[in-house]
Amino acid sequence: MEAERTPLQILVVDDMLASRRALCALVAELGHVAVGADSGHAALALVQHQRPDLVLLDLLMPDMDGFEVTRRMRGLTADRWLPVIVTSSLQGEEHFIHALESGADDYLLRPVSAGLLQAKLRHYGRVLALQSRLSTLAQRQRDILDNILDPVLTLDARGLVAELNLAALALADRDGRTLATGMACEAVFDCTLPELLGRREVQLQRAGGGSFSAELGLSEWRDDARVQVTLVLRDLTERREVERMKDEFLATVSHELRTPLTSVLGALGLLAGGAAGALPAAALPLADVARRNGERLSRLIDDILDLTKLEGDRLVLHLRPQPLAPLLREALAANQGYAHQGGVTLVADGLDEAAPEARIDADRFLQIMANLLSNAIKHSPSGDTVRVSLAATSGGVRVSVRDCGPGIDPRFRARMFEKFSQADGTDRRAQGGTGLGLYITRMLVERMGGRISADAVVGAGAAFSVVFTAAATAPRGDAP
Repeated sequence: MEAERTPLQILVVDDMLASRRALCALVAELGHVAVGADSGHAALALVQHQRPDLVLLDLLMPDMDGFEVTRRMRGLTADRWLPVIVTSSLQGEEHFIHALESGADDYLLRPVSAGLLQAKLRHYGRVLALQSRLSTLAQRQRDILDNILDPVLTLDARGLVAELNLAALALADRDGRTLATGMACEAVFDCTLPELLGRREVQLQRAGGGSFSAELGLSEWRDDARVQVTLVLRDLTERREVERMKDEFLATVSHELRTPLTSVLGALGLLAGGAAGALPAAALPLADVARRNGERLSRLIDDILDLTKLEGDRLVLHLRPQPLAPLLREALAANQGYAHQGGVTLVADGLDEAAPEARIDADRFLQIMANLLSNAIKHSPSGDTVRVSLAATSGGVRVSVRDCGPGIDPRFRARMFEKFSQADGTDRRAQGGTGLGLYITRMLVERMGGRISADAVVGAGAAFSVVFTAAATAPRGDAP
């Protein structure tokens, strides 16, 4: 092995010149570098300045015996392991026991056996080589950690800071003290370690004053059966600012588009109604195309405005107990014209049954149903039926919308409630859409304490269900 061939720098400590020279010569014969010291004080000075790999130490010396030298060496080499092998011609094992208790690692009887010394040096050479590799890996890990721009902390099982990188030194605890090892989780995060493990975002204090929100990434691991938790804290200030600017931009553009679009749609309506005289027969279809595309653009603007409000948590919901049957009848009536244009029949089940009330925002519930019904109508062939049902569930109420269209592509099902998601089928592309409808619907449902799902369907078609908790058991949400 490479570690066996690496010469060790060995400090030979002995006040007797002859024995010191003899041992130094033996060390050199074995392929290592020997440095002699004639006293305990000289040995301690050499340990500090030359940093030997190993010490061969005589126990009996006049100014400072080997026991005291060993104890002092341990104080000088707290940052590393320095093997100390004591040597003596004294009879009886009690001297060596005392030396080992004083901090020595091993012992040799004098006169020193060349074979035994060689074996011991080979052994300690392997251990020191391993220690060097581990030290290099630890330093590399430390350097990587300190060059991470995000604060990184490690907490032990008691919730105390066990380790932190340089970026974490820019943080402070709740009392304004710069972060340091030994600080409690409660002092840094204002919560216990079990509570912290359930969070994904925390509020942190800066060492120079002020606070900020941080995204929390964590991993649990074990060190000798002791649980450790490493946290990575990413400052959300810049991301939130970018999101705010994006939301403001979208809201501003949407509002700026709405005003001229309203005027365009009004003018088209007046033209179609003959306010400027009868239009030529060939112009009527063109005016109708312009009107329909203007209305589509208007719906897109509404979706963008709703999206920016929902994602910015600025949409106010007026939640109150509501019976769902009358609202479903209203939703069906509002979409009857669109269904008639597509040759689709709307059928309702269970609207006369006594379903429990749900605590919802009526206007936003109608928006949810408009999205689900328009999707179902759009994807249903002419002559087919879209069925809406209302039923009580255990502690709540379920609204289902089912169509008889081509169904949901299994590849699309996993992402259908995500932003800008659309199926790739050409029949659906031909219908247009932004991919925001189901995403906005999901967010509205969840903001009202409900859940939405795409149900498994036997045969053709797709089915969506919205479930709300009954008003008597629903948690309090947004106030009017």
